[in-house]
Amino acid sequence: MAEDLSKLLQITEKDLEGLPHAQQLMIKAWLNIKQALYDILGAYPQGNVLPYWYEASNTLATSNAIPAGSTGTNQIKISADAAFVACSIRGASSGDFTVQVLQDASDRQLTNEQVHSSAILGTAQFPGILHKPLLLPANTTITMNYTDLSGDVNQIWFCFVGYKVYNRKVG
Repeated sequence: MAEDLSKLLQITEKDLEGLPHAQQLMIKAWLNIKQALYDILGAYPQGNVLPYWYEASNTLATSNAIPAGSTGTNQIKISADAAFVACSIRGASSGDFTVQVLQDASDRQLTNEQVHSSAILGTAQFPGILHKPLLLPANTTITMNYTDLSGDVNQIWFCFVGYKVYNRKVG
């Protein structure tokens, strides 16, 4: 399979034009991912990958605060112009909390249950590194459901840090 994929990714534009439309789209998607990985790792830099930060918007209150002992929701909407590769999670809060992270595109749970904030949330100085970058398609929404553990009003901010990956022309 790896050899077959490698051969497909070395296709010429003329060869690509001769393939069925669905196969063309699949190969173009793989080429975009291949190019994004080259850009992220620093080889063959192109203009289709840019560093980017997505910060959560608290749906409960404009101050990002949740009352003591209550629950709340934060969401991040990935824009329609590009996919996003998340590499780390950063943030701040005024107290401890638990969080469960979900992705709407596939109803995929990114945590199997509520996780303590200190286990998932890093800081700008010590980011919470994702050991495998998380590819989020354009128009995806990431939802964080959290529960306060601090016993006081808790202000919570989430920021996914990574790269926007724009489509590029093949060839």
